[in-house]
Amino acid sequence: MGPEVTSPVGGRQEGPGECARPVALTELMSTLPLGMAVVDRNLCFVEVSEALAALNGQPREAHLGRPMDEVMSPHSSLGDTARRVRRVLETGEPLDGVEIIHREPGGGVERTRVFRASYHPVRRGGEVIAACLYVEDLTERRRVEAQRDAGAARERAVREQALRETQEAVRARDEFLSVAAHELRTPLTSMRLHLQLLLRQVVGAQPVLGQELAPRSQVLERQLSRLGSLVNTLLDVSRLAAGKLSLEPRELDLVQVVRQMVDAFSEEFARAGCELSVHVSGSLPGQWDPLRVEQVLVNLLSNAAKYGAGRPVEVSLVGEGTMAVLAVKDHGIGISEDGMARLFGKFERAVSERHYGGLGLGLYITRQIVEAMGGSITVRSAQGQGSTFILRLPTQPRVPGAGPPGALGTRGK
Repeated sequence: MGPEVTSPVGGRQEGPGECARPVALTELMSTLPLGMAVVDRNLCFVEVSEALAALNGQPREAHLGRPMDEVMSPHSSLGDTARRVRRVLETGEPLDGVEIIHREPGGGVERTRVFRASYHPVRRGGEVIAACLYVEDLTERRRVEAQRDAGAARERAVREQALRETQEAVRARDEFLSVAAHELRTPLTSMRLHLQLLLRQVVGAQPVLGQELAPRSQVLERQLSRLGSLVNTLLDVSRLAAGKLSLEPRELDLVQVVRQMVDAFSEEFARAGCELSVHVSGSLPGQWDPLRVEQVLVNLLSNAAKYGAGRPVEVSLVGEGTMAVLAVKDHGIGISEDGMARLFGKFERAVSERHYGGLGLGLYITRQIVEAMGGSITVRSAQGQGSTFILRLPTQPRVPGAGPPGALGTRGK
């Protein structure tokens, strides 16, 4: 017969066929990187891994057969381990994921180590005969996590600071635009009035000289109108930023408005060499803000004359149920795929600024106004194939408060 080997738990002697089991456990305990121990009901160590022995600061052999309180450090953080083992032995219920904070004094500097422990009962024949203890050292992992979290917190603080600075810069810019626009409107209005008065006086006193000055006065009028339009655009941007651009809907025939605006732009289309065709008929009543509708039409018609110069421009208006659908189509330079993606953005331009003036705000403001009225604006275009802007407006005003927070309000409310 082969030699008999003592079992690590309970002291029962096994037969020859079972001798490899404690040998395998011994080998496992000597190589297992995880802190592990088997403790009997007397709280004595039956088996201990080399890793756990190192955590306790004593050789593995110094643990075997000895009570836990004789081997382990008297510090309370480790002393609680024996209490938890006793609880598992008495109740037969496991304890998983218990975090242990262990502070090791030494050299005037206290070192903190973090462990995670689990306790499981060992049963034989339904009876709890021992407890198995697993301990994992999390100190290095927590140090790395703390460094990572600190780095993330620093990055977050930098981003938040950058965001605050950007928001403050935008606020200061919008405030400047608002003040500048208000300050510029007064002298521009005065200049236009004095120019008109001066021309009338010259025509009355010297008709021939008045006729000679008329073309130049018209150029000045156009430039002053352009400056006024730019100032109004800046003022609208500042109002949009502050959520103060308002609407005042009233009963309106959109067909009549479109005809009036097309007539007003006839000279501009003639200068641009654009043959203009208008497809509207009857009437299309609804409730819209006339000033804002005119502002939208001005942007669409002026864009068609500018970017479709020398080619036909078509304007159509139809009613589709409760929606009015306006289309402005040119056969000009068109818009690239990249330009389409940013066409309605603030200060964005789909063409070269060198060849086409403007601030890149017209379509941005147009879209904001249209959406505030509960409508939508889309564009179909391709490079070199012209553009078609399609405007959809409900014939009835949107319900107050239905828009997004900070959207347009209602004048006089």
